[in-house]
Amino acid sequence: MGPLSVGPVSVGPLSVGSGVRRTDPVQRVVTALSSSVRAVRGPVPRAGDVVVLDFADLFARRPTEHDAETYPGAGKASAEPKAEPKGAAAPVDADELAETLLSGWWTSATRIGTLESHADRRRRPAHQPETQNSTSQSAALSAALGSSAYFRGSPELAGAEARALSRYLTDLKLRHEVRDRTQAAILPDTKVVVGHGIGALIAYEALCALSDAVSVAFVSLGAAMCGPEPVFARLEPAPRNEQGHWPAAIRRWSNVVAHTDPTAMIAPQLTERFGPGIEDEVIEIKSSCGDLQPYLLDRATGRALATGLAV
Repeated sequence: MGPLSVGPVSVGPLSVGSGVRRTDPVQRVVTALSSSVRAVRGPVPRAGDVVVLDFADLFARRPTEHDAETYPGAGKASAEPKAEPKGAAAPVDADELAETLLSGWWTSATRIGTLESHADRRRRPAHQPETQNSTSQSAALSAALGSSAYFRGSPELAGAEARALSRYLTDLKLRHEVRDRTQAAILPDTKVVVGHGIGALIAYEALCALSDAVSVAFVSLGAAMCGPEPVFARLEPAPRNEQGHWPAAIRRWSNVVAHTDPTAMIAPQLTERFGPGIEDEVIEIKSSCGDLQPYLLDRATGRALATGLAV
């Protein structure tokens, strides 16, 4: 059995925003994987066949002036961006994009009913655009999302997650370094690649860059590509005619989304964005930001893993 590349593991606040690193991610992941695959009578991977990636060190490093000169997108979009191909996403400030993400997640959370606040769920958090800047508005949205179980009651967690995703999408140096690390972990005999949250986006872009050098089953869990439209518009390679690129390295794609995940329930059916061929499934689990375990323990994930490993 070839290596099972379970990575990237979520690049959410558990490993980025709060600066907390998982103490033993490989063992936790292997245990959960083994349980879900065994439940569907699939081939159980060995611990040595599982590779778990961590990007906390890359996200913790702040952009430097040299980075900005070498990579115009390091930290924020260039003040004078180069001409973009027709249909490409317009350059945007990282803080502005983070607020857009939070707004999209808030709308999704109200729609799926995950907010626990007694406030009117149909209304956006009160604000005065003429007096509140982007930072304070983002803080208000993050605090509102903090009332949901998904963000575990934390008023800062949603904001940290949005900033991490926004930075990945606008900081070219970080994006390249994260993708390079991911590509190096996907070997010619890798059978399955699993990505969760922002990690699913990173894994997708890494597989696009690998072309047909490998052939894997891709399992995306609560993928960032299921989120607000600006995320989809900023994929690399960029979508064409509102259709996302299908990586030649992917022979099978399973997309699993928790019905309680407001960051992925905006477009849970990725077939709408990438065309037919993706096996989409919405599952009923209690998910929370940065927590991969509920996804890995679900039978839907187990079936996707078992199918990919059996090839």
